[in-house]
Amino acid sequence: MNDPAALLISVLTSAAFRLPILIAVSVSFVWVLGTPRSQVRSVAVLGLSLMAATTLLGLFANLVPQVMVAQGAYESLTGISRLMGWIHFALNLVEALALVLVVWALTRSLRDRALPPV
Repeated sequence: MNDPAALLISVLTSAAFRLPILIAVSVSFVWVLGTPRSQVRSVAVLGLSLMAATTLLGLFANLVPQVMVAQGAYESLTGISRLMGWIHFALNLVEALALVLVVWALTRSLRDRALPPV
């Protein structure tokens, strides 16, 4: 796969797989930033920022093996495979933390709402 066009198609395909998550996180940012400043908003922004960061870092982490294959560095792939596994594991841990932060902010804001009279 020494063809630059094939590498570009592979990179764009990898980016397209992450596009729905990036769109969802962007829309969520707009919603959260439209709320009054508070601790809940700060935690939600932190969680969404972590989600966006892990998505983009995951994209770049997937590019490394693609570029190595395009350059014909097949012998290096076995060594980097374990490292990439640990990187993806760490990214998944951070993404799980981000989800917990966003859900905490959601539940906290729902609990703080005044209940309508019965």
